[in-house]
Amino acid sequence: MTDQQAEQNKQTVLRLYEIFSAGEPEALGEVLAEDFVNHNPQTSNGLEASKALFAQAGPIKAEIRRVIAEGNLVAIHARYRTPQENAGMDFFKVESGKIVEHWDVLQEIPETTASGQDLFSELTGTR
Repeated sequence: MTDQQAEQNKQTVLRLYEIFSAGEPEALGEVLAEDFVNHNPQTSNGLEASKALFAQAGPIKAEIRRVIAEGNLVAIHARYRTPQENAGMDFFKVESGKIVEHWDVLQEIPETTASGQDLFSELTGTR
């Protein structure tokens, strides 16, 4: 897969986040395959199941901190407000311009951490 295809896959996933933010579940067909597989244990597979879930949830605000695209995989590191706040890593598999598979890991955002680093900052110093 070329760098150009990886970039196109990244743009497909970023469009998904625009749809989330706008609260437009009917637009999910632009980016999700009909037989979309969702590895999130709280929802079902398929485009229609995703439309139903996001119609119920309403707009989802995500502050995207990092996007990594390699081949047909795209990873997003984001702060989500749904209205609860979570830190998350989402992984998407894209084929023929549509998202065909999704995995995610979410965690609550603690007020403090043992290291003093927040969940979104850049590493400091040189290694």
